[in-house]
Amino acid sequence: MTVTKRDVLAALAVLASIGLMVLYRNLQVEPREMGALCLDLSKAPFACQPRAVLLWLQHWQLWGAGALVLGVWAFIGAPLAVRAGAVALGVIAVLNFNATWGMIGAALGAWAWVEANARRAAAPARG
Repeated sequence: MTVTKRDVLAALAVLASIGLMVLYRNLQVEPREMGALCLDLSKAPFACQPRAVLLWLQHWQLWGAGALVLGVWAFIGAPLAVRAGAVALGVIAVLNFNATWGMIGAALGAWAWVEANARRAAAPARG
């Protein structure tokens, strides 16, 4: 299997998106102080709005559903950006407690990513 510059950049984008979500969760979602501050959204600071959206998406399993949709799309033949997005969103879904669908989406995206590289490596050179 050959690793191209596009693959490295996509992997870095996946790692960056996961890292940013971990950082955001640690700073804005998990601290009890933020939960208390954001209890009443009508009086809460603006920083509570994105937190509320994240938790709403988590509650309705939409992180995992999005990962599953991207994973299926990647599996049936989507471009590299979708494959990488499926992996990233799948891991982010797991971080946001949408593990069932998130794991399936991440696995399908990773499988499609590896399979596409193997198919490209096995293709005869044109010249």
